[in-house]
Amino acid sequence: MQIPYIDIHTHQPNAIKDGSSLSIVNVALNHNETIIKGGDCSIGLHPWYINNNTEKALELMRTMIQNANVLAVGESGLDKNSDVPFAEQQAVFNQQILLAIAFQKPLIIHCVRAFQEIQASLVKEKFRLPVIFHGYRKNWILAKQLIDKGYYLSIGVHCLDGSQDQVVKNIPLAHLFLETDTDTATEIASLYQYVAQVRSIPVEMLKQALYHNYKIVLKK
Repeated sequence: MQIPYIDIHTHQPNAIKDGSSLSIVNVALNHNETIIKGGDCSIGLHPWYINNNTEKALELMRTMIQNANVLAVGESGLDKNSDVPFAEQQAVFNQQILLAIAFQKPLIIHCVRAFQEIQASLVKEKFRLPVIFHGYRKNWILAKQLIDKGYYLSIGVHCLDGSQDQVVKNIPLAHLFLETDTDTATEIASLYQYVAQVRSIPVEMLKQALYHNYKIVLKK
């Protein structure tokens, strides 16, 4: 069996489906509610898109989450740069945590300047399923704190400029994912090649490790 590249978070519904990669396509409620047919996806209410339609969106989420190809809740989370009042973001995030618990789904987290608050919410709701902080671009000190609590970090195309090399070098492979997110120009294979080069390991070793994480976290 050829081990595929894993793109744990993408907004590209036409992600490669030739068997060389597996992509988790994001469905953002209140923004893009088209369920992805024939492919794996995550669904969530992003803190940017919380509005007067939020209750209906959460009801839709309760229905959609029962589809077999919905593997995770997210991206959901907190963003202090969002115009949505922070208390409102927290209330919606907590509801999504409870949905993830009810349906036993991992969480894919969007976090901007709110790592303490997100962790506090996870602890408050006794969330014990896998958590992936997507698009991680902070320092190694914070990365280690999150990893030590059992969380996963997903790194995107921004790492290609060398800004995340310390995190890329030090993060245990058992806590790492890679993603293309909203980028349409970069293939997931390019991220794998860069990370493998920085870590001085074969690409196949990296593919095997991240595929193992994928199977554990998303129960595949």
